[in-house]
Amino acid sequence: MLAALMLLVAGAVSETNGEARYERFKPSLFTIEVHSGNEGAKSTVGSGYLVSRDGLVATNYHVVGSYIDEPERYSIRAINGTTTTAATLVSFDLVNDLALIRVSRTTAPPLVLAEAPPPLGSAIVSFGNPEDLGLSLINGVFNGSAAKGVVDRMLISMPLNSGMSGGPILDARGEVVGTNVAVMRDANSLSFGVPVARLQALLRRPQVGLTKAALLAETDRQIREFEAATSARLIGAFDSARGAPPVAIGRAHSRRPPELFQCWDGSQEHKNEAVTDSWYRCDLQFSPMVERLGTIGSVDIYLQQRRSEKSSYGLYGTVQALARGWSRVEAVSPTDEIRLPPRCVASRFALAGTVWKANACRTGYKKHPGLADYELIAASVSGANDSLVVYLGVDGLRAESFDDIARRVLEGLTPVGRR
Repeated sequence: MLAALMLLVAGAVSETNGEARYERFKPSLFTIEVHSGNEGAKSTVGSGYLVSRDGLVATNYHVVGSYIDEPERYSIRAINGTTTTAATLVSFDLVNDLALIRVSRTTAPPLVLAEAPPPLGSAIVSFGNPEDLGLSLINGVFNGSAAKGVVDRMLISMPLNSGMSGGPILDARGEVVGTNVAVMRDANSLSFGVPVARLQALLRRPQVGLTKAALLAETDRQIREFEAATSARLIGAFDSARGAPPVAIGRAHSRRPPELFQCWDGSQEHKNEAVTDSWYRCDLQFSPMVERLGTIGSVDIYLQQRRSEKSSYGLYGTVQALARGWSRVEAVSPTDEIRLPPRCVASRFALAGTVWKANACRTGYKKHPGLADYELIAASVSGANDSLVVYLGVDGLRAESFDDIARRVLEGLTPVGRR
């Protein structure tokens, strides 16, 4: 008994050696490529790992998204060592950025999926093919789950690089606890993973049809399911936050946004112009990205008060310039396959004793009727020396959802200048 225990301990110690782990898992790891047919060229490269004995390989949705969008143009290949095989899409989860593909020939053992997340602060390792330079192992630390946003993400301290998307994240026992997905922009070693529970749910889904029409229908189904759930969650979160203490933006006040949002504030004094800007800006983290369509389910809220200490002369000219500079609406050709040309409406309205001058734009989705990107920019024009400018950007929701969110944001603002 003691000898067997010592062997187990020795095996556990040897697994902490990078070389041993590398050799143990290497047969089950893949480089995933999407090709458009041009000889020797690839459109996308990522990573993947074997999850079943019948050839199922997990990767990210965004690695194979171009194939899902245009299956007649693209093909998927899986590379293991020196062996390259054609791969077939099985299913995908665009919200959680996961996909399953199948390879026909492999004798490698599948990786074991963990039943629970690792303890906070525990050691983890990640495998992938950074910049398509070759299979690499990276050590890191699991820091829990992101507290913000509407999509589940693991927080991991390790420097993931392009090409590692879709690779496995393993705990100290060598079990999969997540899938590489992204790195924090402008950060050295803060990266993100998709929890293994999301992969386990995807494994239970039926296989998708592989025609262009079938893949578009499945994409549309997932987008609309996400839209309904996210809209309901956001509206409920706004309503639940009604009793929270307000936030101050200069002399203006706003109802505090829900805890789902990540927020920043600040101010700047322009002494030469005797003008002070105060702002409060919030956004959702980790919104899903759909191939060619872009972000869906994202909400950006910018509130900025501009105050002139001398007089109102020229104040509203600078406010209008500020509002115009915030706009993200772009012209769209009528022949564009993805989006409809934007439709914008200017208006003037009164709310809670404040008069607002506003411009609202809607850019619809051609392949997903009823869904669109929205932008509302409004500036208060009641104050003699100050104005509050509001930007609300919402992507990938229905008009009713946007209206509900916009109403709650605007109703949560107190008249400028009142305490």
